[in-house]
Amino acid sequence: MHLTITRVTGNNKMPIIVNSQPQLGKTTEYRLSIQADLNGFSFSVTDPLQKKLLFLFGSEFTMEGQDMDLFSKRSLSLFKEQQLLRSQYSSVEILFGTSKFATVPGKIYKSEEDLQILQRLHILDELDEIHSHIIPQEDMVVVYPVNSTFLNIIKEFQPKFSVFPTIGTYITYLPCFHDYNKIFFQYFKGVVTVIAAEGSRIVLCNSYPAAHFNSALYFLLLAMKEVQFNAEQTTVFISGNIKDLEVYDIAKYFSKVKYFRNPEIPLPDFTAELRYSTLLFER
Repeated sequence: MHLTITRVTGNNKMPIIVNSQPQLGKTTEYRLSIQADLNGFSFSVTDPLQKKLLFLFGSEFTMEGQDMDLFSKRSLSLFKEQQLLRSQYSSVEILFGTSKFATVPGKIYKSEEDLQILQRLHILDELDEIHSHIIPQEDMVVVYPVNSTFLNIIKEFQPKFSVFPTIGTYITYLPCFHDYNKIFFQYFKGVVTVIAAEGSRIVLCNSYPAAHFNSALYFLLLAMKEVQFNAEQTTVFISGNIKDLEVYDIAKYFSKVKYFRNPEIPLPDFTAELRYSTLLFER
């Protein structure tokens, strides 16, 4: 059994996780990536040419309870406090994590049906703004909502940015890992996301309500059964808020458990890898 677990070093509750002292006068050469998901508000500053992480911040507040108004107000306060969020960059990207997504085969996708597709699957909020994201290698389109109040706050400080669903990063990069049968498993209290890939092909992608980790683990095992993978020959790539003991629970069923991470830009500890590695992939 292969289980890679790196012990935590330092205090992971501190908002600033990595600080390589990015020069404010050189931010036009850097990329700003902002992530909003159930883990909270986080952002990274990277030098894309050097593939180097210069700064990583994770908020002490979360998006629990789906109170986007409060989340947006707290995010606004961070923009006012953090000079790096207001600086100019070569590119700015917003990664929005939501379980309210739909995947549509590219050959039948029609943009005018976006709202209808989502409403068939999810209950949308009044302030949701509908977006779509194309994943060419899978001939797939991800349709997803983003809170418009949150986006308007971003626009106030960063007028030019691109929006991506976090699920798009997982669908894009999971097939790139060398393991043949692999499952992406992301758990936040309340929801679990499971993606399965056979070689370079995505064969399952879904989210499920999961109030407790045992429920999330049930859906992971259910997905494995649905795609007919052998647990001994399947690698699980994990992400989200997952405790040490929960990682070992996964390892009871699967021969390999790894972190979903960018190997070119390692983070300081396993908690950071679980929560913030999405920020470090190219889009």
